[in-house]
Amino acid sequence: MRVGRTVLVFLFLPFLAAAAPPAKDQTTRLEWAELPPEMKPADREVKFGYLVVPEDRRARKLRTIRLPFAILKTKNSSPRPDPVIFTTGGPGGSTIGRVRGASRNPILADRDYILFEQRGTARADPSLTCPEIDEVLKRSIGVELNSRPPSAELETAIRGCADRLIASGVNLAGYTTRESAADIEDLRRLLGIKEWNLYGVSYSGRLMATVIRDHPDGVRCAILDSPLPVEANWDEEAPRNIVASLDLLFGLCQSDSDCSSCYPDLRRRFYRFLSEANREPVRVHVSSPNGEVKTEIRLDGKGVFESVYNGLEDSSMIPRLPQILDRACAGEHQVLAPLVQSLVSPPTYAWGARLSVWANEEMPFENLKKALKQPDLPVEIGGYYELAVPDEAFDVWPRGKPRAEENRPVRSGIPVLITNGQLDPDTPPVWSQRMARHLRHAQLIEFPGYSHAPLFSHPASNEIIRQFLDDPLRPIDQQSIRNRFPIRFVCEPAGK
Repeated sequence: MRVGRTVLVFLFLPFLAAAAPPAKDQTTRLEWAELPPEMKPADREVKFGYLVVPEDRRARKLRTIRLPFAILKTKNSSPRPDPVIFTTGGPGGSTIGRVRGASRNPILADRDYILFEQRGTARADPSLTCPEIDEVLKRSIGVELNSRPPSAELETAIRGCADRLIASGVNLAGYTTRESAADIEDLRRLLGIKEWNLYGVSYSGRLMATVIRDHPDGVRCAILDSPLPVEANWDEEAPRNIVASLDLLFGLCQSDSDCSSCYPDLRRRFYRFLSEANREPVRVHVSSPNGEVKTEIRLDGKGVFESVYNGLEDSSMIPRLPQILDRACAGEHQVLAPLVQSLVSPPTYAWGARLSVWANEEMPFENLKKALKQPDLPVEIGGYYELAVPDEAFDVWPRGKPRAEENRPVRSGIPVLITNGQLDPDTPPVWSQRMARHLRHAQLIEFPGYSHAPLFSHPASNEIIRQFLDDPLRPIDQQSIRNRFPIRFVCEPAGK
């Protein structure tokens, strides 16, 4: 979901989209094509094509865009009539490159599985990538404390990307969740699918909730894995969510007899370590993105905290986090390297798509001053903030005027499965609990010891998805999940 403060969203600026000549064929349509050879799975039939839709359905002069999609066919001789459509999170993440891996998805046991590339992302046409921003982020690695790029440089890059896209004819006002939801509905209609099932993760959980709100008739049910609620003000709440997740980790360790005996008083020692890092930054060496050289990253207290946030986002890392923090507190700073590594690998978002979604739907509802100044954080990380896009963008990227409903809960009677990791710092379980209050047929599952997007890694995921798709109104047995897969912390104290 997030970018991270270390690479880190506007005064009102009107959209200055260049007046592109209208396309000759304004009809929303499908264009079938050959799947690129490098994407083809060896054992699966895949139908590939492009959805052609207006860039901005509200504009007087319509310019069309092309969005790739792939239909992976089930081998079942009696397939279910309701396929599943999946698109990834971000915003700004690419979906269509997942075709090879998706060929092994258990959904394909009896249903077709459709992958859809959102507008503006890497393989869409146009793709709203911003090499200007990517280059600044890459150059900043190891230059300043915590690898924060120089503000003036980043602002210039953001402005340059916006100017370039607008000059090329892109109407940035069209790159919104509402428009993407309309794209998904157009795809269903043109494919002749009476009813299908939605599957979204993180930001695309918000996208699928918007489909439910705006285009409910074709939706049988929806799976929302760690969803970003429409009504959430991510930037304002993110730092407190991270602190809450970390405190929960400390609490789980304290209540576990083995963990508490291996790592006693871990919370107090960790925050003392942050204070020490504020006085004398710690040094951690990590591999460069190509793995050829080592880069030294200097971390103050906020930088260490940010690195731990990276670890909290990774379910596979959580059982080891108490051990890593214990050793770091004991002076073994290099153990932080796996958590710091992401600082040398900037996110691969299509920044233009990400910034446009945020500018159209989040920035108008968020208080930047409140997001940047969090008075109730622990003193050791005073001044810490966490934004989904660089704060320089608030004054640079053109901002839209969204409808009020773009910051209100989605209400629906469509069956919805909402899943969360217990320790998710990005879209915490409390958000899903609030979200579910407005969805009459929502089922909530919280995975103990897991973090963001648990359906991608939890051993019970396949069975849960199968049960829900078979009968979306039947309650899923959650107690067996908790009993079968408890969290198991690694117990190996420093010096042993």
